[in-house]
Amino acid sequence: MTGFSKALTYRQDLPPQSGYTSIPYKRVPVRYIPLWPFVGLWVFSNIYGYWRYQQQKKKYWQTEMELDESRNCCEAVILAEQDRLQLTQYRRNRDEEEKLMADVPGWKVGTWFGEPVYKTNVFFPDVPNPLDYYGVSRPSTYKKQVNEPQFYLQ
Repeated sequence: MTGFSKALTYRQDLPPQSGYTSIPYKRVPVRYIPLWPFVGLWVFSNIYGYWRYQQQKKKYWQTEMELDESRNCCEAVILAEQDRLQLTQYRRNRDEEEKLMADVPGWKVGTWFGEPVYKTNVFFPDVPNPLDYYGVSRPSTYKKQVNEPQFYLQ
């Protein structure tokens, strides 16, 4: 036996004489976050939000009323300007007709087979007939203007 019977040089690890301390297995109490600050913050934000909403609503309706009034004020001016442009174009058409038909004997400017076109008691439409309005213009101008979107007050 060559070396197996030697004495041990290390010491085995054993529990202490008084024993190990007890293992904590009881449930640790939960620390609750108090709810009242969050509820208070929620109530405050709702109250503030409602107050702010009422302020903004009042301001919005004041602005809307002001815009409506300004539209009503400008509408008459814009309609008058449209009418003026329309009558100016009719006058240009009449002058052009006078130049074109100067050589035709017995031709009266502004009549259609003897009936007056410009001074009648017939209903005068708001939107002119494109053929009357662009009667003496180039076809390309007529097509361009008729096919473009027009500005009309509603």
